[in-house]
Amino acid sequence: MHSKTRTPPWAYLIAFVAFFALTPPLVAQAGPSNLSALKGEMKVFEAVINETMVQTFAPPFGLLEKAKGAYLPGFGIVFSLEVNLSPVRAPSPFNFQPLSKEELAKAQKIRLERLGIIKTKVPRLLADHAAGLRDVSSDDFVAVVVHLFPLPAEDEKLPSQIVLEVKKSDLDQYSERKLSYEEFEKKVSVLEL
Repeated sequence: MHSKTRTPPWAYLIAFVAFFALTPPLVAQAGPSNLSALKGEMKVFEAVINETMVQTFAPPFGLLEKAKGAYLPGFGIVFSLEVNLSPVRAPSPFNFQPLSKEELAKAQKIRLERLGIIKTKVPRLLADHAAGLRDVSSDDFVAVVVHLFPLPAEDEKLPSQIVLEVKKSDLDQYSERKLSYEEFEKKVSVLEL
């Protein structure tokens, strides 16, 4: 008969815990190497977005909330802003009259035109300026979320926000002239919610 020495069950537990506690994570998300530089780059891009929106649309256009950027580990950078694409007559204590069908139709027509402009301007803005976000990993994404202020009695088919996102590596390829603008534009994801 062979005499076997049994390893106590707690020894396996200790070995298991020690292995995972002392081994560096293999799938850890690498964050930006320089957070203060990234913050500065984000501030510059926020200003570019805000200025582009103000210059693109003649009054009446309301930039209700200026662009704000946020870094999301595992995703990248998201810039969010809110706009009023078709300001209408505001109710006042001196005029309780509801908006006419003509006013609403005109506002909706302007809104649809401006939605199209945003969907063409933001990809161009990303192509021309987002490569300046140097401290973002090429595996990350850069997204711009445009929240749309609703019209009174608005058609529910119109989006309340537009999300445009692109991989940073695609931005880098465009800035290095490895992609044409047409090829780059096809890589920009546009989602209407």
